Amino acid sequence: MTYDTIIRGGRWFDGTGAASAVRTIGIRGGHVVAISADGLDEAGCPQMLDAAGHWVLPGMLDIHTHYDVEVLGGPALAESLRHGVTTVMLGSCSLSTIHVDGTQAGDLFGRVEAIPRAHVIAAVEEHKTWRSCEEYVDALEGLPLGPNVAAFIGHSDMRTAVMGLDRATRRRERPSRGEQAEMERMLAEALAAGFVGMSSMQL
Repeated sequence: MTYDTIIRGGRWFDGTGAASAVRTIGIRGGHVVAISADGLDEAGCPQMLDAAGHWVLPGMLDIHTHYDVEVLGGPALAESLRHGVTTVMLGSCSLSTIHVDGTQAGDLFGRVEAIPRAHVIAAVEEHKTWRSCEEYVDALEGLPLGPNVAAFIGHSDMRTAVMGLDRATRRRERPSRGEQAEMERMLAEALAAGFVGMSSMQL
């Protein structure tokens, strides 16, 4: 069997919680295809990496980020990659930029996460080209992304787009039946477009 890459002698963590061990890893077509305590046949392998004294582990998943704005201007998200994160989640804490405009996004991100309002407004106004969930997915896929990206749709995003920022942020306000139905339609659209779910919070 030939490999594209062999990683020799690193301490392998398989991600299951099993004990780590020094192993040699064979990779072909972007997938781990062999894990050996005894070494692998190196014939024809174009890339050999010596991992002795290093850890080798699957890419990490960051399930809570606020990269919704950062990904627009810096899609490589290099700091996450530097820390071994290969998949990030957008849309945490009820916040996303699918339906709201820049000013609304600035108010929501500033209110919930204290992200500077002016920064959010400028980034969304400069980069937003989408008007639907499918268009948002297309916009992300058109960026030179560093990590893999998955997204929640934010409840506050939908609520603000349907009810307006003032009503959406008042504790005692409730949507009308029509407004509720529209938010349900938006959520169904997001799920159909590939979003992993809806995020919400109490602020």
